[in-house]
Amino acid sequence: MSRVRKRYLLIRVYPREVDVTPAELKRTIVDELLGLGGLLSLAESDISVKRTRLQGGEYILRCGLRSLPVVLLSTAMVRQLGGKKARLDIVKISGTLKGLTS
Repeated sequence: MSRVRKRYLLIRVYPREVDVTPAELKRTIVDELLGLGGLLSLAESDISVKRTRLQGGEYILRCGLRSLPVVLLSTAMVRQLGGKKARLDIVKISGTLKGLTS
């Protein structure tokens, strides 16, 4: 059995005034992912919010490499967070956390 390759995404929430917890962020992306690809896409993606960066609403999201296109599409389709109008921008994608934060 081969190991599952992961990708890390640096996501920024706009506008920065929108206050969202990592659990709310994950739930919103999961809802969009379910709408796009169903349960199979959700199971393959293995999404988790790894870290919250302190500067201006940035979050680090981890997903599987094979599901990266669907995850990118689902994050682009987010229009609301915590009941407020917001969007998610993907700043950087990397295979390691070190590459993402440098």
